[in-house]
Amino acid sequence: MSLSLVESPQFRFTDEQWRIVASHLPRQYQARILNNTGDYRTFIEAVLWVVANNAPWTSVPQGFGSWRAIYVRFLRWSENEHWIAVERAIGMDSELAKGLRERVERYQASNRWRRKRGEALSPKPAAVESDLQGEMVRRWGVLKAG
Repeated sequence: MSLSLVESPQFRFTDEQWRIVASHLPRQYQARILNNTGDYRTFIEAVLWVVANNAPWTSVPQGFGSWRAIYVRFLRWSENEHWIAVERAIGMDSELAKGLRERVERYQASNRWRRKRGEALSPKPAAVESDLQGEMVRRWGVLKAG
């Protein structure tokens, strides 16, 4: 099922479109959506606006709220893989879903790279360093200063 989204400058769902998207979201959000807390509709509309316009996060229109809050929430949803539900709701083969998937994958690849780089650059814990020194003494009988 594919939604024909209204691609206005503000990029807002109709009530029917929102019902379809909301029904695809993870169960943990269903009660909050019914109680209208968390403003998931505006958040998802903001992310889809960024995707549809291929815009930087800082360009999010004021009507959607703080770009930084939207970006941080987008990152959390990416880590928890919640965007697949939105992709299903808007149609996996739609250009919007493909753009969303690309943006999520770009974030995930960047995040993996940062983690690997952080592990490579982070100092070894003292226990690991001590084990390495012990291994060097066992193998070569001498601990080289250096």
